[in-house]
Amino acid sequence: MAHRSRLPDRRKGYTQKATVGGHKVYLRTGEYEDGRVGEIFIDMHKEGAAFRSLMNNFAIAISIALQYGVPMEEFVEAFTFTRFEPSGMVEGNDSIKMATSILDYIFRELAVSYLGRNDLAHVQPDDLAPDTVGRGSEDDELVAEATQEAMDVVERYASQGYMRSNLLVVNGGRDGGDAPKMSAGLEMSEDAGAAAGMSGGTVKTFTESISVEAATASVVDDQMDAVREARMKGYEGDACTECGNFTLVRNGTCMKCLTCGATSGCS
Repeated sequence: MAHRSRLPDRRKGYTQKATVGGHKVYLRTGEYEDGRVGEIFIDMHKEGAAFRSLMNNFAIAISIALQYGVPMEEFVEAFTFTRFEPSGMVEGNDSIKMATSILDYIFRELAVSYLGRNDLAHVQPDDLAPDTVGRGSEDDELVAEATQEAMDVVERYASQGYMRSNLLVVNGGRDGGDAPKMSAGLEMSEDAGAAAGMSGGTVKTFTESISVEAATASVVDDQMDAVREARMKGYEGDACTECGNFTLVRNGTCMKCLTCGATSGCS
């Protein structure tokens, strides 16, 4: 007999509001502690009572199936590209811009958020970054390193699906160790540490380590913001021979300093 794995009473998840063909759709998810989706809710407006009831009960059926172990991949393959009204342009979703039906939109969104199926999205995650054009490999390495450190800290407490919407790289697998993780703003008391089998010194080390990781991520973010700002202003990265500031911009075939106005030889 199949076993049903029920979700915890207090669960994480996210709510995605979108408009499909002029019809508002609210998709809500509930997740297990390891980040797997275990339930969905579909709410709509301006629809008849019969249609809304069918969508609500359809969501309940999908939720029960997920809790009995049916893979999300099976639903994605079954319901994407289904075609019926309402359909058309999608507004309010950062990755999906067109849907052939409500079910097509719903399972595209779930596939992108929980399965990493960016092939079903119309906008790739990298295209959403403000510095997409001209981003170098060194910047990618800094972003990847800072993102991984931040995700190791907050992954346990944040919704996996929601983090995708915030342009963070969410690991496909979960943490393999047994050591508990804490967010940057949380501290574990000595009593809680003792209950988890850790000494007071271990708890203190945890807190200090998280503080260092948060500070490191903040420094990297500040550096990346400065790089993005410089690129937006057109700075070339060379120092001015007159004032020494790194504010040289392209001026025809020469360079011009925005600080002192000096040029590299052209008028």
